[in-house]
Amino acid sequence: MKQLDLAIVIPTLNEEHYIGRLLDSIAKQTVKPKEIVVVDAFSKDLTGEEVQKRMKKLKNLKLFRLPKHTISKQRNFGANNTSAKHILFLDADGQLKDPDTLKKYMDEVERRKPDIAAALNHPLSDYWKDRVFFKGMNLIFRAIKPFWPMATGMNLYIRRDVFEKVKGFDEMVRVGEDIELVQRVVKKGGRFLFLKYPKIYTSVRRLEEEGRRKFAKKMFKAFFKVIRHGHQKNDVEYEFGKFGKE
Repeated sequence: MKQLDLAIVIPTLNEEHYIGRLLDSIAKQTVKPKEIVVVDAFSKDLTGEEVQKRMKKLKNLKLFRLPKHTISKQRNFGANNTSAKHILFLDADGQLKDPDTLKKYMDEVERRKPDIAAALNHPLSDYWKDRVFFKGMNLIFRAIKPFWPMATGMNLYIRRDVFEKVKGFDEMVRVGEDIELVQRVVKKGGRFLFLKYPKIYTSVRRLEEEGRRKFAKKMFKAFFKVIRHGHQKNDVEYEFGKFGKE
């Protein structure tokens, strides 16, 4: 089976109900990544055990543990402990439902040659409000791309040499570190693209537990705080590892 020159990096904190589903969906891909790294912030649940149970199936899967600091630190640590030419950051509550997701992702990367990129995100939900929310989010991200490029860590691709050149994620940014990285790469002349063909699916747990309207208001509040004060001073609460089982 063809192996992609790709490292997948997944930060976790209390993700026992999700990480196994993501890893199982990676195991079912028609092409496999060179490396899969989970960087756990000493979860208090069975996240580590769920990862370890899948190591026989995924021979290139590694688990590291770091004290909780910022998600940026976990992502940087994971990337720095891999060697593949391409890096894909995924959130633990996502899934690759189509067995050809990674093939489509990397085929488009190879063809269009971005420095940093993201696929469009879709909800792991059939509820119409969730579909509308994600569709609206995708439309907004594409519409503002020319003057405010942004993507989320639900899925974020970057070429390793670009990642190293910009020194990875800013570990002082508590919220919106993914957006900050995209904007820093673009500011330095990097090419940022939204990919057309792969679909990444993600949990709607935050929408359900916070409320869709409240969550949307929080995101707009964070957006305007960043515009006024910069990414490092964005103090809108977004607690990594807070939300549990759906």
